[in-house]
Amino acid sequence: MGTIIAEHGTVKYVVKGATYYVKENFAPSVQVFKAELHPRRWKGIPETFFSNGPVEKLVSILGLGRCNMVTVKLASDMELTPEEKEELTRLVGPTFYFSRSAQDYTLDRLPFDDPELATGYQTAFDILVRNWDDGEANMALVEGVPVWFDFGVSLDPRCQNVYRFIMKLEEARRLGRVSTIVSYFMDYTRRRSQILKRAVQSLQRIQQTEIRTAVRLSNVQIPAYFAEYVSHGLSNLLEDIDIIRGAFLRENVERRQTYIKNITV
Repeated sequence: MGTIIAEHGTVKYVVKGATYYVKENFAPSVQVFKAELHPRRWKGIPETFFSNGPVEKLVSILGLGRCNMVTVKLASDMELTPEEKEELTRLVGPTFYFSRSAQDYTLDRLPFDDPELATGYQTAFDILVRNWDDGEANMALVEGVPVWFDFGVSLDPRCQNVYRFIMKLEEARRLGRVSTIVSYFMDYTRRRSQILKRAVQSLQRIQQTEIRTAVRLSNVQIPAYFAEYVSHGLSNLLEDIDIIRGAFLRENVERRQTYIKNITV
């Protein structure tokens, strides 16, 4: 049995020395999730899909041991008492899941204790899962080393196309929510290039059996769709990185800003 803490608009669950943020699990708004689809229609999922707890868990599983990311668990993974379920339902909502606090981690429990290595591997991973919201708002520093949390925008069908993903990164940048991906390429160096190559090699070791296991454990709906999303991303990762890097090299960003400024004067 754990301790439930509600303060400052957030709900935490502390158990066995671990602190979790309890987040409401929003079901996908796509009606097709209520019924099985013919395989030919898997690629036709409408663009109104929203990420939810199982999607965050899937991303967390894939990043485990590869990136400095927090663990995500579903309610079914926690040994909650009936009283705890009732209280969390009252405080959070009818369904919820758990995201480990980044401050729980220490350097010896993270894959990387070097900030630039951690950022490079996270950049490659977030391009794979199309997580554009991985900036300062969704990271915490542990002794100066970043740890990422909140992967809710990942694996969005709207961003599977690399050019639409770039548009989302650019839109977020203009609104002041700068992605780690954008920051990494805007200050690109030879060392960062080498780190990125090693990160890609690490990710491309992910086997189909691991993807299937991650999809099964995460309880995502339409598992075949998400398995295909990740597999397709792995096969195109190098090409996608090249395209995104070209879009966000500092000189190209500044050129776009100058052009936009000139046409709006």
